[in-house]
Amino acid sequence: MSFVEVEFLFFLPLVFAAYWLGPRRRGWQNSVLLLAGYLFYASWHSKLLGLLVVGTAIDYVVSRYLDNEGTTATARHRRLALSLSLGFSLGALAFFKYENFFAAQANAALAALGIGASLEVLQLVLPLGISYYTLQRVGYMLDVYYGRRRPARSFLDFALFCAYFPQITAGPIARGDELLPQLSEPRYLTAPMLAAGSLEFLTGYAFNAWASAVIASGLVDPVFSNPAEYDAASHWLAVAGFALQVFGDFAGYSLMAIGVSRFFGILLPVNFRFPFLSTSLPEFWRRWHISLNRWLFDYIFTPLTTSRGWFRGRIEVALLATFLASGLWHGANWTYIIWGLLHGLGLVVHYRWDESYKALCRRDRSYVRIRRTRSYMLGAWALTIGFFVITLVPFRAPSAGAALDFFLQMFISQGDQSIGVRLEVLPAIGLLVGYHAMQLPLLNRIQRAFFSLPDALRGATYGAAVVALLILTPIGPGTFIYQQF
Repeated sequence: MSFVEVEFLFFLPLVFAAYWLGPRRRGWQNSVLLLAGYLFYASWHSKLLGLLVVGTAIDYVVSRYLDNEGTTATARHRRLALSLSLGFSLGALAFFKYENFFAAQANAALAALGIGASLEVLQLVLPLGISYYTLQRVGYMLDVYYGRRRPARSFLDFALFCAYFPQITAGPIARGDELLPQLSEPRYLTAPMLAAGSLEFLTGYAFNAWASAVIASGLVDPVFSNPAEYDAASHWLAVAGFALQVFGDFAGYSLMAIGVSRFFGILLPVNFRFPFLSTSLPEFWRRWHISLNRWLFDYIFTPLTTSRGWFRGRIEVALLATFLASGLWHGANWTYIIWGLLHGLGLVVHYRWDESYKALCRRDRSYVRIRRTRSYMLGAWALTIGFFVITLVPFRAPSAGAALDFFLQMFISQGDQSIGVRLEVLPAIGLLVGYHAMQLPLLNRIQRAFFSLPDALRGATYGAAVVALLILTPIGPGTFIYQQF
């Protein structure tokens, strides 16, 4: 089940009614949401629900044992307990997500050495959201271990933290300090919360179910399916379209998750903040999939650069390691590893440029003024977004060889077909581009003017948007790119 499937139209109202018609007590509200989370998870594959439940129980017991206050556990025993927790969570993730990749690579290496033995490559069903809830639980356990937060006392609260259905499919990845305090108190629905959630869900649905799908079918998929048949311009259009498609797909789903969560009086962290307005690569990754990148920098980059080991102070190497981890997190394929390596290298180049430019600014203050000019900012924006778009080629291609072929055909394609930008694709592109453009000064004033209109008029506008979406996007099974991660 996903937010854009027909089953969700029946699931959400039932959960909403049970949640708010019952007593305004934490125990009732959390019990309803936990049951809903398990049902939501089981709708994907009921036999894998036990993996989530067992992992939750292990982490709850271990976190209570790790509590710095009121425990007599030795440092060695605490490390062993943490290893048990992380071993189960990361071991399950590695087994289900990466067994086939590493077994295939090992078999290829053995064959190259002339060794006939081979490892069995299993075709496993990937548990729903395992990459997301694993990182959420691992972050929580590390915070408890290092004394950055106290463990949850209530098993019900912690179980809901691990299986909260609005975010279990694809985040946002919440911290214990963000979600658990909200789960420990009863919630109350307010009109502003309901209105904000409705607008976020409507916007996310338009992005995910309509705009992303239209761009994919009308611009992206035809070229990536048969790249040799299309000219170079079509390759550029397709990869630029894919940048918008993946934004609409994931930012839309994140907005729907945040909106659904508001219906239950719970706030989830923002996951996207207008990334295509970024003027540097570090800024881009502070705006795109914010919860994942925050996790990577807090639990990989920072510990590496502040450790007592070889990585201490080696920012460039740590950047490469962090984004290689990001690439591997996205999938068990060399294309994702290449994508992560490219962005790690891009951040290293930016780091060196930034350090060099700061040195110039210290010698000559005129360089400070240059950096603030519109021409400099426009060039920085074009370079940042251009780099992101081009590096999406390996992210979208099925193999490293196909990615290289596609990249070369962006410049020397022999195909004679032209995809063009079809009429039905233009409104979808306009929606996603306009969403960012509304942050520019002139259009931002128009946005503020719209929100100052009477409630009835704005409500009629939202109603018209809902009707249009129902006509343009028939409800049915939806595809979600990031669900596979």
